[in-house]
Amino acid sequence: MAKSRKSAKSKAKAKRYTPAQKDEILAFIKKAGRGGQTKAVAKFGVTAATLSAWKKKAKGAAKAAVRSAKAPRATGASRELRAIEELRGLLKEMAATEAKLEKLKAAYAKAKSKL
Repeated sequence: MAKSRKSAKSKAKAKRYTPAQKDEILAFIKKAGRGGQTKAVAKFGVTAATLSAWKKKAKGAAKAAVRSAKAPRATGASRELRAIEELRGLLKEMAATEAKLEKLKAAYAKAKSKL
């Protein structure tokens, strides 16, 4: 008369979703707009926490893609090299500002001469 030690409720095995399924669900949420996540919970049976995690991960991947699309940074370069590159950019900006200032001075002198 030994009783089984298993509980009445057996633990549910975690469901795994393929990247295609995740993309489909995230597209559904985006298409549905406001309240889309709640509708996806009801339709697909995925928890809201899982959907939030997927959305954050997808947003992070999009940001990483944007970062990688930017101009390549001098990786492994010494501090001095990066400082020189920064100074070069500042010098270009200063030259542009000085050119603009010279144009403004010329316009001021012209306007002053008319008085």
